[in-house]
Amino acid sequence: MSPFRKKGGGTVRRSTHELALAGLLAALAVVLLSIGSMIPLATYAAPILASSVLLVAREECRPSYAWGCFTVSAALGVMLSADLECSLLYVFLGYYPLLKPRLDALRPRAARLGAKLLLCATAVGGMYALLLYVFHLEAVAEEFAATAPAVLWLTAALGAAVFLLYDLALDRLSVLYQRRRTRR
Repeated sequence: MSPFRKKGGGTVRRSTHELALAGLLAALAVVLLSIGSMIPLATYAAPILASSVLLVAREECRPSYAWGCFTVSAALGVMLSADLECSLLYVFLGYYPLLKPRLDALRPRAARLGAKLLLCATAVGGMYALLLYVFHLEAVAEEFAATAPAVLWLTAALGAAVFLLYDLALDRLSVLYQRRRTRR
């Protein structure tokens, strides 16, 4: 048996490649999260872009490395990003590309859609509860107090719609990535 073969059948070279790729993707996700703190309008776009990086990790790396990529990028994003709302949105919902295949396996379509919307609502609600009640961010509390309840509900509904569009975009990006990968 070659010294470069592992017991599981993979090579050390493949394992090293996956680990290096996961590290680079984690660094890219942190950079994209940092953009969210530099450009005020990117508070919600930056976590989406950062989490889409995990699509490559899901396709190219073993699950433990892909989840490690998310964990490292989430921790570094919270520590290094100036926009706490942006980085916490990534922490609470950035793992979605890794969880998506399991949710897509649910079989009535209504159950699949309901599970995705429940995940989105729970994650965003938990994030804002953390911002308001643990971190006591006065700016967020003042913004909520100054906004009419109907506008807050409309914002939540639009956020759910954007999440479903993101879900659809991940489907399309996954197909494109797999096609490109098979051409190699």
